[in-house]
Amino acid sequence: MVRESLAFRAGLAIRWETTDLSCVRALSIQNAQPVMVTDYPDPIPKDGLALVRPTLVLIVQADIHTCRNPEHRGVPGHQFVGVVESASDQSLVGQRVVGDVNITDPDSTFAKRGIGHHDPDRRILGIREYDGCLSDRFLLPERNLLQVPDEIEDERAVFASQLAAAIHVSRVQHIEGKTFVTVLGGDLTALLCAQVMGSLNASVRMLTGRGDRLELCAKWGIKHRHLGEVGRRADQDIVIDTMTDPGSLSTAFAMARPRGSVILQSHPVAVLEDQTLTTQDMALIIERELKIYGSRCGQINDGLAALQSGCIDLSGLITKRVKFDDVMTGLRAAIEPEHIGVLIQMG
Repeated sequence: MVRESLAFRAGLAIRWETTDLSCVRALSIQNAQPVMVTDYPDPIPKDGLALVRPTLVLIVQADIHTCRNPEHRGVPGHQFVGVVESASDQSLVGQRVVGDVNITDPDSTFAKRGIGHHDPDRRILGIREYDGCLSDRFLLPERNLLQVPDEIEDERAVFASQLAAAIHVSRVQHIEGKTFVTVLGGDLTALLCAQVMGSLNASVRMLTGRGDRLELCAKWGIKHRHLGEVGRRADQDIVIDTMTDPGSLSTAFAMARPRGSVILQSHPVAVLEDQTLTTQDMALIIERELKIYGSRCGQINDGLAALQSGCIDLSGLITKRVKFDDVMTGLRAAIEPEHIGVLIQMG
């Protein structure tokens, strides 16, 4: 029985389906629509796989793109903190954990080279060929799990994966001293990148069109300007583009100094759909000998270490909390630009 059908801005719709069976609740993607079901097959742990009960799930733009992907089937959600209910390694049972979302064969050539995150045959929790964490319970290889230190509460631990990605950006290019760094964008990725870069003693500024994000930067002591008030003077050593707006790549290239670097951290689907390189962009890349880098995932233990150090301020980054039964509201909020971090309370 279909109980509710809602249309969302930007083409995202959700249906809620119920049956008479008493089974696991899950958000299932069917024909590019998230459908909340109560009869999803209960995951059965096998050797090497842990059964995890998520307590909090952080919704980010990659999850929204997954919900819209007509080729995706299964459960979305990939950034979580949870409790292990069952595992071959009994020391994990009952522990609070976060997890590496990349599921790779440890014996693969890529994994042995230390770049398992780039294995073309990898699966990705909630994104590629593997059920995610927007369910009462889900499975993840035990080797992918990290225990959360007692001093890190759940509402901080759930940011570990996103923070790890921001730290990885800082390692794509060596940053120290008075390197001039500009972060373009105002979403969660941009805000975390700005904090991480600022902690490295770089001369960092954040450019965004949202005044509320500028207020957060002011609180953190990070230089900030409205994007529309800044010129394109080609004087930045590194420009980090986290935006998915058409034209942001051109802005990034125009700001980078000769032989400077542009690091792309926005979701690749959005970049491919919304942005194309113009002839002028290509000319700037060639004439200034710009270096272009991509940046995706980081090491989740780095995210936990940063949380444990207390050097990252997460206050103000959670702008919406909803219960799992009201996940529709959470997904709607995650689409809206005024929201930063949307938390789904799973219990």
